[in-house]
Amino acid sequence: MNQPKYIFIVGSSRSGTTMISRVLNQHPLVHTFKELHFFSQIYASRKNDNISLKKAIEIMNILLMRQEYGLFQNKNKNKFFKISNSIFSQNKDYTYFDVFEKFIDYILLENNKKIACLHTPNNLFYLQDILSVFKQVKIINMIRDNRAVLLSQKNKWRRKFLGAKSIPFFESLRSKVNYHPFITSYSWNNSINRTNLFDGNSFFSLLKFEDFLSFPKEKTIELCTFLEILFNEDMLKIANIGSSTENDSDGQFIDESKKYKWKNGGLNNSEIYIAQFISGDFMKQFNYKKQKFSLPPLGVFLYIMTAPFKILASLLLNLGRLTVFFDMIKFHKTK
Repeated sequence: MNQPKYIFIVGSSRSGTTMISRVLNQHPLVHTFKELHFFSQIYASRKNDNISLKKAIEIMNILLMRQEYGLFQNKNKNKFFKISNSIFSQNKDYTYFDVFEKFIDYILLENNKKIACLHTPNNLFYLQDILSVFKQVKIINMIRDNRAVLLSQKNKWRRKFLGAKSIPFFESLRSKVNYHPFITSYSWNNSINRTNLFDGNSFFSLLKFEDFLSFPKEKTIELCTFLEILFNEDMLKIANIGSSTENDSDGQFIDESKKYKWKNGGLNNSEIYIAQFISGDFMKQFNYKKQKFSLPPLGVFLYIMTAPFKILASLLLNLGRLTVFFDMIKFHKTK
């Protein structure tokens, strides 16, 4: 039996990772964690692999707080120190992975579940480290049309006003400033490059966002087969939330209209042209058909001129996240 203990759902941001995590969370064996950003914000900043008991307790407290309140809430900062102290019984050095594993075990036990589902998209930049330590891992790689990702990233700043009230205003501002068709397209390319490294492995499964929306039951059954868990109909009853273009809804359904929303407006021809020019090879790999242009739209040149200023502004607003920012835009060759 090859049932995992850890499921990592990865892919370019805004590719459906959260939606699939909600589907899996409906399974009696699976518990979906909040977006923890453990690897990009805690593990990536390490100076040494080994940490003291005090540091381990500090990190555990942060993880428990994020799991309870979400990434952006800092209230009750010390609420979980007592629990964190009880989890680490021995005064010795620990590794970052020790802390992460103990945290996962604690939350699974609290929820009477056996499988952890982790859906932070940028975990894809740390999969090699993850696979070198954890053996019961399966990876679901979400792929979505880069033009749809572009539309969603363009409007991501609006999430605070569409149902995600807990997002701070600074995060909305950061999302708005971060958007540029060149940056987003190169980031999409890089996520494909990273995950292509694992294609063909038995622990790796690729799922196209559009295919899931068209055939949700069939694709969920395929996922269950891959994960070696039993399918049940309740897995398809998920809240319709998380859109960057419409208000959250309490209705439990999978909205197929999201599949080609980018075609109905929201992107100008210059953005579409840039996305296709930069990501054309990968679009062909995943059978995404290009929109035809006889000549480059004039707006392309405006985006070229503004790109350096956008990159500089993004750097200034991402000073605390430079490691993952550079990973997003840095080109990595596939094997």
